[in-house]
Parts: sequence; structure tokens; C-alpha cells
Amino acid sequence: MRPPPFVLTAQFSELARAVYAGLRDGGLAPEATFDLACFLMDWAPASPVVQELAEQSVTGTDPARLVGLAGQVLAEYGFQPDFDTEPRLLAALEDALEAVRADMRATGLTGPVGLSFEDDGTTYVRNVFAHFRGSYSYTSGVFPGDARDQVNALVAVADDVQDAVMGVTMTAWPVCAGHGLGAHPCGRDGQAVWWCNGGSGHVIALIGGWPG
Repeated sequence: MRPPPFVLTAQFSELARAVYAGLRDGGLAPEATFDLACFLMDWAPASPVVQELAEQSVTGTDPARLVGLAGQVLAEYGFQPDFDTEPRLLAALEDALEAVRADMRATGLTGPVGLSFEDDGTTYVRNVFAHFRGSYSYTSGVFPGDARDQVNALVAVADDVQDAVMGVTMTAWPVCAGHGLGAHPCGRDGQAVWWCNGGSGHVIALIGGWPG
């Protein structure tokens, strides 16, 4: 009998985290890769690379090949490390928050802002939530995967902080001085920017570079 999807998701995450940790720390255990491969062969769509991972886990003749196969399998099945598995992800979001704080100062917005873990009860992946003046009720949270690169981290954090700020103040923030419209964080041309939809649309400033 096939286990329910939430059980399979939890089992995959546990096995994949063990493999990821081994790759991250340079101590990949063949037992961990074998367990993951067997699980996927039992419950996931067939993949030649999974079969090869299982075989290489048993023979143990080529550690470098085992590492390559393990990384390939994690990518193929969409594994994303969480904040506990990869602490640098939270550090990247904290760096992004410093840029947003600079924009808050430039616009004269005062009040403590931060990122915290809250149990929203809706996801298997623990998010962090932006809170402003003690409130995060209007935010949707930031996923670990949002920290995959600097641009995405800046946009995701700016978006969540913006929701927190507007939820507390009940006003748009930040606002384009030229058009009086609320700005939107987004990625454009490889940069994280505040965008205004006024006129034909334009970049107001880089996130972290709002004009004072």
C-alpha cells in the first residue's frame, strides 16, 4: 500500500537532507546515498541516474562519481535545503534585510524590523517572516530557496518587509516621488530594484539604494 503523499514527502526530505549534509561537509556516506536511491526506486518515477547511484553506493569504487551522482539526483528531484540544513541561507536573507533597512532609513520610516521563524502551519518547509514593529500578520514569509542568489534574496525580503510595513501603517511603502505610486520589488536586468508602474514604468532605485 502506497503511503500518503505527506509521509513520502517527509521521508524524502529526511533522506535527502542526510545526503546534502554529506556533500556539504565532504563526508558523503554510501549508506545515505543507498537509502535515498532505494526510496526513490520504490516510490518515485524511474530514473537511470537513481539506479546508478544505488549501484555506486554498493560498489564504492569511485567516490568522486558517487558525489556527482548524489548531487545530480538531488537536483533532478528538486531537493531544496532548509534553513537548518544550510545555515548560510538565513545569513543571506539577513544581509538582504540590511539593504531594506537602508531604504527604510532613507524614506524616514522608523520602527524595528527583523526576520523570525513562526509556525504558520501550512507548509513542510519552515519559512522566516518579516516583522515590523512586532507584527508579521500580513506577511507570507520567505522560503529558504529565495536565498539561492543575492537578487532573489533582496527581492523576497523586500517584498515581505513591504507587506509587514503596509500591514501596520495601512499606507503604501515605499512610494515613487515622481508618480506617487507604491513601488514594487522585482528583479530586472540582473539587479534587485524598486519598480514604479507610473508612466511607461521605470526603476526608482536599487534595493538598498533608495535616494535619501
